[in-house]
Amino acid sequence: MEHFSNEFCKIDLYDQYVILTINENVHFTLNKASILRDKLRKHYETEGFVMISHRKFEHKVSPEIYKQGLLNNMRGLAIVSSNDKERDKAIMEQPLYGKSFAFFNTLEEAKSWAKSFF
Repeated sequence: MEHFSNEFCKIDLYDQYVILTINENVHFTLNKASILRDKLRKHYETEGFVMISHRKFEHKVSPEIYKQGLLNNMRGLAIVSSNDKERDKAIMEQPLYGKSFAFFNTLEEAKSWAKSFF
């Protein structure tokens, strides 16, 4: 496992999935997503992976990330939160993502789902 953190997020990179935690009150923009894309490209190269967004903190996600900011080898997106408000936001984001998209209450459920892709 490889760990990376900066002023707006932390990521834990595993063989088949990445866990992304955006810091509180961050507006996650395309510019910020490009920093993560570079890390993901280096780690996964052309291998498939699943993104697990662990939404521990409130933050905003720009819709443009779904249109321009995703890697082709990303096979699915899991949103993890026990917060109903985050679930509502995820429901709004789901139509923007054209691949497998799921919502979970725990990281363990999301990890299990991610592993099912491989």
